[in-house]
Amino acid sequence: MTRPYQKANIPGPEMGTSVFDPNVMANILQTPKKKIFVIGSEALSKNFTLEGKPVVEYFVEIAKKLDCQVVATGHAYIYLKDKIDASKLRDMSLINITGRLSDKNWKGFEGEGQYEMAIFGGHQVFYVSQTLSKLKNFTNWLRTIELDRYSHPNARFSLPNFSNEDWKVFLEKLIEKL
Repeated sequence: MTRPYQKANIPGPEMGTSVFDPNVMANILQTPKKKIFVIGSEALSKNFTLEGKPVVEYFVEIAKKLDCQVVATGHAYIYLKDKIDASKLRDMSLINITGRLSDKNWKGFEGEGQYEMAIFGGHQVFYVSQTLSKLKNFTNWLRTIELDRYSHPNARFSLPNFSNEDWKVFLEKLIEKL
């Protein structure tokens, strides 16, 4: 078991699983569930650059391979609007999308029912941790996945605490397997 990135992040009796193998993560992401990918503006920051390539580029590739709805939070929309089909992209705050994902009566952006899988990446650790906690505790229909390089015990599946080099290798292999 991986320790949470934030030492004070004590999730309670239910803890998510850290996924070390990109093949396993690819299988999880390819399950036939209605998916949404929430990409944060941290994915555009210098801290989220892997050998000169912004992490948001990896997330765009993953979203395209999954052919899912994408929500851009913060100023990520400005960057993503030229990379993702307009019918698949929404601009919304993390708090707003969290509220919608935890509302069992919300029909999703397509009006076809609530999402079954929410994928997160590019968010500040402390901020997305609270989002994942709410979704874990107040939804029973939603599987959460966190693709940042930090262990998030409130996500059903997250990555372990990776170095930038390991994270880059993981994301490249994941994209290859999707």
